[in-house]
Amino acid sequence: MAEVLITIGLIGIVAAMTIPQLIKNYQIKVLQTEFKKAYADLNTASKMFQVHNGTTVSDYAANAGSMAALNLFKKEFNAVLKTNNNRYETVDEEGNEVNAKPYKGKDGKWHGWGTLANKNSDASSCCDTTQFFFDGIGRTISFDDSPQSGKNGPKVCIDINGEKSPNIYGVDYFVFLFTTDGYVIPWGQTHKDNKYDGSIWVNSIPNGDITKYCDNTMKSMENALSCAIYAMSNTHPQDKHKDYWHDFINGR
Repeated sequence: MAEVLITIGLIGIVAAMTIPQLIKNYQIKVLQTEFKKAYADLNTASKMFQVHNGTTVSDYAANAGSMAALNLFKKEFNAVLKTNNNRYETVDEEGNEVNAKPYKGKDGKWHGWGTLANKNSDASSCCDTTQFFFDGIGRTISFDDSPQSGKNGPKVCIDINGEKSPNIYGVDYFVFLFTTDGYVIPWGQTHKDNKYDGSIWVNSIPNGDITKYCDNTMKSMENALSCAIYAMSNTHPQDKHKDYWHDFINGR
């Protein structure tokens, strides 16, 4: 009897040590799958937008604005569950600024444009020019500023699992970019029609250095802008011997 109890105890200890990690690995695998599907769906919708409207999202947004482009773009999804009208400089009845949807950095803190911000900051989403909509499976999608004519844009941000946690840049929230040839690419990826005007908030990076724009230190939102590039290839931004979805996500 004693031996049986000892065996059961050992099994319990092993289970307590391994089951949490198995659950975490499963959750990461789910996020990775959702990321790939989100990227594919954005590209499909972008191409269908071009077919149905005779122009790309980039060209349409350059002429009509990001808000008009978003309203037309959401028709390319099978269903839109709802739309949240809050965006940059939205205020409530008392005149207080209200953010559409706040996101944390990889350090678990709220971040604004280069500074620490509270969860109601209007700067906690880098695609805050438009309202955002929930597609048929609950993902949230919003656009940033309109591009110049002939240039890529706007940025498009997607929360790959909607309102569910963790709502963290580079984990379940990623930044992409519409291109003039009708595709969607990760923000920061090289393209002939990228624009750089001295600000990394547009769509190009000086000297092509994208590693510091996906960084676990997460001192500001800019440190996660290019994470979609690494998430797609499952490579670690700073260490070629590690991967993205297990090592980088876990802060290793």
